[in-house]
Amino acid sequence: MTETATWWEPIFTGAFELGINKERLSELDEEAFLYFKEDLDETESNN
Repeated sequence: MTETATWWEPIFTGAFELGINKERLSELDEEAFLYFKEDLDETESNN
């Protein structure tokens, strides 16, 4: 069992931490191209 100092501390990480916060999910979708653009460029040049 995970213990936290206070009840409002986040217990989950990753996708669980986001829950159904639609605004945050849309922000992550918008930021994703910043991190994955290089991978996409490499695969396009390999084809």
